[in-house]
Amino acid sequence: MASTRSILENVFGMLGVIFWSFQLLPQAIDNYRAKSTAGLSYSMFFIWTLCALGFGSYGVVEELSIPLIIQPQIFGVLSTVCYLQCLYYGERTRGWWGPERGLKRIGWAAVGGLVAMVGVQVGAVYATRAGIDHDIKGTVEAAGIIPILLLVLGFIPQYIDIYRDRSVVGVSMAFITADAAGAMFSIVSLIFRTEFDLLATLNYCAVLVCDLIVVAFWVYFNKMHPELARVKEIEEKDLENGGRNESESAVVTIVEPEGEEEKEQQKGHRHHLHFDLHGTTVPNHLHAEPVAKTTTSTATSTGAASQASLSSAQSNSTVAQP
Repeated sequence: MASTRSILENVFGMLGVIFWSFQLLPQAIDNYRAKSTAGLSYSMFFIWTLCALGFGSYGVVEELSIPLIIQPQIFGVLSTVCYLQCLYYGERTRGWWGPERGLKRIGWAAVGGLVAMVGVQVGAVYATRAGIDHDIKGTVEAAGIIPILLLVLGFIPQYIDIYRDRSVVGVSMAFITADAAGAMFSIVSLIFRTEFDLLATLNYCAVLVCDLIVVAFWVYFNKMHPELARVKEIEEKDLENGGRNESESAVVTIVEPEGEEEKEQQKGHRHHLHFDLHGTTVPNHLHAEPVAKTTTSTATSTGAASQASLSSAQSNSTVAQP
């Protein structure tokens, strides 16, 4: 009969495996719903895909339980999905991979990526076993440490993006919560284990610390100091630039009559107005100036015409007198 210690170890270990199998699912769903991966690091998901290959091959070589072998595979597939979403929705890559190109190109990339993942993992398994067969010291340790280093390394590009933007943008906090929960359940499982596993403990603790750093960034930038967000500054600059573009002044050219044809041009009221709008909307205050000038000029022309008519009438009246 299994002891209580063994039962608790398996229960918490299974909870950790479940959380770590699907922790990236909320992130993939959020990316799809938002049709955007703004704020996410492309490198993070690519590095995690490589990390999953290492964990998968290590589990096969060490002949771990089936759930511990399947978990890295699911994690690798979801990491690949998130990376492809970054290519598909990302501003830097959508010109080549985006919706304008259709799903065919990104679909072929997904198929090629999965085939490559299988090939790399199979190669890693055979390479590790060859090292063990030839009694190369540190082969198993290296096979377990390299994925851990890649897992931690994957967080660094995301930290850089968060610090640059002064805000946690695009990162699903449900994903971070599930990731941290999986690490904590796994650590508790190790506590009930009879033999201490240093490598597994370092792995789970490293993941938990990395997740807590993201949470700390989120609390500091998003909750305590949202005014520091660089995203808002960029939007404000865009609005200012847009305002300046829209406020390009209307060029008003009034051709004044000269010489002997002055009266005829005044009667014809030839005023040339040219608005250089550059395809933008001109605010109301810009319309006021040309309208005012036109009105004044029109009034002047009308006054001149009235005076000319009055002089003509008086002249006719003088001639008509006996």
